[in-house]
Amino acid sequence: MPIIVSVKYRLKSGKRQELLSFVMDNVINTRNEPGNLAYSHYPSLEDEQEMFVYEMWEDMDSLNSHIHTDHYIRFANLRKPILESYESQAYESTLRRERSKAPWVD
Repeated sequence: MPIIVSVKYRLKSGKRQELLSFVMDNVINTRNEPGNLAYSHYPSLEDEQEMFVYEMWEDMDSLNSHIHTDHYIRFANLRKPILESYESQAYESTLRRERSKAPWVD
């Protein structure tokens, strides 16, 4: 069953450029991991300290493997000193279904 993870984290003031200098290495490597279906970091347009992350994994084993990869550990260690707050939520995607037309046209 696919797993969706949403993460919202807040950087310390003035640290966005520092994060942007190393975040793409983690994004690129994560997208190449077995079991990864989607992975992106999005800087907020309204608040320069806020970031949103969207992840989708084939299963919980793939997600659990991700947090033990060298690139993620390196990223987490670089990010930790510039974090102000961090929250994440994982979701089952059992209600997801494939559609061949727009959702409002049934």
